[in-house]
Amino acid sequence: MLKKLTAALMTLTLILTVSGCFFAVPGKPSLYQYETTGKGRSGNSAYKGTSSFDPSYYPYFSMLGPGAQDAYSMIYDGLYSGQTSIKLSGGMSAQDVKDAFNMVLLDHPELFWVRTDFNYSYVEVTGAVTSAQFYFYDFASTPERLEQAKREFETAANAIISGAGRLNTYAEKEVYIHDAINETCEFNVNARYSQSAYSALVLHSSVCAGYARAFQYLMQKSGIPCYYCMGTADNEVVAATGGTETSHSWNIVRTGISYCNVDVMWDDSVSNAYGRKQYPFFNLSDKDFKYHTRTGSSVNLPLCNDETQSYKVLFGDTVEVKDLIFKK
Repeated sequence: MLKKLTAALMTLTLILTVSGCFFAVPGKPSLYQYETTGKGRSGNSAYKGTSSFDPSYYPYFSMLGPGAQDAYSMIYDGLYSGQTSIKLSGGMSAQDVKDAFNMVLLDHPELFWVRTDFNYSYVEVTGAVTSAQFYFYDFASTPERLEQAKREFETAANAIISGAGRLNTYAEKEVYIHDAINETCEFNVNARYSQSAYSALVLHSSVCAGYARAFQYLMQKSGIPCYYCMGTADNEVVAATGGTETSHSWNIVRTGISYCNVDVMWDDSVSNAYGRKQYPFFNLSDKDFKYHTRTGSSVNLPLCNDETQSYKVLFGDTVEVKDLIFKK
């Protein structure tokens, strides 16, 4: 006998109203190079789907056990092909399915039409999940509307990717993508579809999640590993904005063999306050990346120890984090 349960996933990233902050003031780029492992699914995975997941680009997949990796693969293959109802085989548990769906959304900003809630059906005696029902945003409510949304998204993204592709170094490409988002997107706590890259790239209005997912997508498509990082902002910043919610998100970028933190949205807020482009939260080590604390599965992302890739070091002219003063 099958029962239906509703498993409403908590929104992956909540909203930090940084736009209410006011900030007051008291070389040559390197070429990133990458080597991928060539590995995809775990060797213990039973499901052989249509996609493979290089851990250099999809680190959350690698954090799962074999059963959850199977669920991840089935869910991704189904959602990418536009399915809302996906059969799940192999006797996987409800926790495997929940974990897998969460990790799919963290790894794959290209699934911009997928909401964060879902239902699943399971066998009462064994608890094995047999299928899951997922939901799309209303701009993708029909196959035709989904295809139209994909065209809009890809048109916006490809214009930026093409521009970045004309540059010589990966550092220059990263700056170009960072600036392209901030020049076209505005922070809006009431933005529609704010947990999706679609909000930033197509509607040009978003919150930290939309900025971070748009940056993640564009960097990945440009051949630069980039991860979505969940966390919190320090109370000092939240209090300065008059807000109450500390949940926040940003990105981790692989710069050669090391990693750095990037907060595109906060750079946008600082730039707006100064009236010109600023990069205080660009490619910082964990030590220098003040006001941010990782949470959830993001604590397992690579540590950021590289202090040589900040905008200040690579290009020079920018205010730094230590110069910022938060006040209402």
